[in-house]
Amino acid sequence: MADVILTLFGPPSAQLAAGPGRSLALPAKSLALLAVLALVPGPHSREELADLLWGDHPDTAARTSLRQALAHLRENLGEALEISRGSVALREVRCDALDFIQATDHEPRTAAQYDVPRFLAGFGIRHAPAFDEWAAAMRRDLLRRYEQVLAALAREAMGQWRWREAAAWAERWLAAEPYSDEAARLAVEALYLAGDRNRALARAADVRRQLAAEADAEPSRALAQLVQRIESDNSAQVARPISDEWYARAPTFEASLIGRDAEWQALRGAWKDVRRGDSRIVLLEGEPGVGKTRLADEFLRWTVANGGIALRGHAYDARAGVPYGPLIEVLRGGLAAPGLAGTDPQWLSELSRLVPELRERFPHLAEPRPPADPADGWRLFEAAAQAILALVAERPVLVVLDDLHWSDGDSCNLLHFLVRRLAREPVLWVATVTLGELEHDAPAARLARVLRAKSQAAVVPLGALSEEDVGQMLREMGRLSNPASCRRFAARIHQVTRGNPFYIVELLKTLFAQGLLEVKEETREWTTPASSEGAQQLPLPPTVHDAIAERVERLPPQLRELLITVALAGSGCTTETLSHAHGISRLHAAALCDALLERRLVLDEDGVYRCAHPMIARVVRDALTYSRRREVHRVIGLALALGAEQSGEGDEIAGDIARHARLGGERALAHRWAVRASTAALQRYAFEEALTWLDLAAGTAGGGAETDAVNRLTADVLELAGWREVPASVSRSDPAVRELEREDLDLEVPATFRA
Repeated sequence: MADVILTLFGPPSAQLAAGPGRSLALPAKSLALLAVLALVPGPHSREELADLLWGDHPDTAARTSLRQALAHLRENLGEALEISRGSVALREVRCDALDFIQATDHEPRTAAQYDVPRFLAGFGIRHAPAFDEWAAAMRRDLLRRYEQVLAALAREAMGQWRWREAAAWAERWLAAEPYSDEAARLAVEALYLAGDRNRALARAADVRRQLAAEADAEPSRALAQLVQRIESDNSAQVARPISDEWYARAPTFEASLIGRDAEWQALRGAWKDVRRGDSRIVLLEGEPGVGKTRLADEFLRWTVANGGIALRGHAYDARAGVPYGPLIEVLRGGLAAPGLAGTDPQWLSELSRLVPELRERFPHLAEPRPPADPADGWRLFEAAAQAILALVAERPVLVVLDDLHWSDGDSCNLLHFLVRRLAREPVLWVATVTLGELEHDAPAARLARVLRAKSQAAVVPLGALSEEDVGQMLREMGRLSNPASCRRFAARIHQVTRGNPFYIVELLKTLFAQGLLEVKEETREWTTPASSEGAQQLPLPPTVHDAIAERVERLPPQLRELLITVALAGSGCTTETLSHAHGISRLHAAALCDALLERRLVLDEDGVYRCAHPMIARVVRDALTYSRRREVHRVIGLALALGAEQSGEGDEIAGDIARHARLGGERALAHRWAVRASTAALQRYAFEEALTWLDLAAGTAGGGAETDAVNRLTADVLELAGWREVPASVSRSDPAVRELEREDLDLEVPATFRA
């Protein structure tokens, strides 16, 4: 360990590290001398040091003062100070400024933690102009390094799409270098890319006012163009109003774009091709809630910030939408673009049929002529193409179509025409598609197949987040700096949600609403209430429940009936079981299961069908009355038993048969198969499982001989296992609803793990 610890960021001070640390009461010039020796390592001549600190004194007086200061330092520092006849050097010193300099090259995040702007804060020496000049030069050098560190961290965060982190670094950079144009542009751009358009524009206005007041200057052309692009972006979506008072003051639940590196690179690659003059199509595909819209919105803002024109449209359920609805939104997004004025007036007039607001910008447009022939409908399509061509003449264009699968037939026809008509223009078409939402013969499904077949198209599938991604997401949202925190919580959340971002966020909201999590007021860090004890069942968020219930409600009746059977089966169903349960052929059952597979509601695991997500099964079960659930369990139990008897192999599913038969009210069937399940478990030496099935058999025994037989079997198993009392039964709870234990909420890391 160093003998001397010198602090120079803030009011300078020195203390000894050997033994119990103690502060050194040093005169100002002794402290200054120590700072020079520390920051400029190596031997210094006595003449140099005397001129630096006592340059206004006669030579003799200066050398005398230096000898006195060195004697005082030697008395306090001992061997740490090396003094010879002609030079002075300091060894074994630990200095925060030196640590900062060393960290700038290899540990920029560590370097950024030092309070560099407060170098020698409040410290001064009278009658030592040479030292003042040295201190000023050293301060400039340290600040330059500090600004470089902040700039590198801001650029790194931008390059990795961590917009909020980039904004924070850029703000610190601006605080250290108020007139840095790049810092200002990064701060504004990062805020905009993070989705805070209003705050980005307000920050740009602050920069403009500060430049005018303090430097009598205007923002750079690059910053002004960025602001202009942000102002012209009309694609920002208005968040749905939140009626629940709690949600209005809840945490933001916002995190960087996590686990989407490959997808982001695919979008950037497509945009790079468009910038070269090519047309590209990207289909973002995935299950509901996986983050397709989030990715598209982030990329849209990135495109605007990088000089493109971004247009956005959103399709809605065809039953509630209007013809051409998504494309009307797209065309409205280009109303403010200067390039739109280059469109021939006759086409603008025709386009005003779809976008009446065109007449507000171009009040002298002629009224469109009534169509004389149904074949004249092509004119409307060509008018839309001409408007986009005028925008393309100004800058490359990005068109984002959200929820393409909901597009009506008219919108699909127009979109197909535009893609073909603009196939050689610098336009990037990005569409989000939720798999399994529509029938094969729906117009949007056909259009999606056509777009996938295009040579310039790329399909980018979005999968669920990994457990590691969920942990990173939780630490960022919860401001948990320690990487060891919330590992168990992340694993539990991932287990329940299967990594679906929408499910994750909605579950977290519910945990906060129910008081299982809370936010520290001073740090905004997530934590666990001290009163949170015991175990509670994980809640199913209402928003998730409603989203899944809506998908189930849209199913045709026969598919919905089949899904109910799969959901209540628990361990899954084969086509044979479904055939017996529903009185249909196995081929028909397989066809219906394929339809559920396409809708991403079930999975096929080696011929066994299960719900694609535990929450789907839970929503389906919760929607049933007790009588309906009882009847479905009865039918499943009977179907399983029939299949087992026909095959002659029922040991593996004996427990499932017993469980469904008991829930379905088939007492005798449940008893018989529970005994068989216990016998099968006993053959595997699974004594605890055997006792569990004997418990079920005892509860369904008809009394008399059946009860006596179960009692004897229980005694035999206990004797074989060497137990004197029955152990706790094995838990078979659904992982989606298992109780949340206090230990799962490991948001606060124990002190032994803290740095």
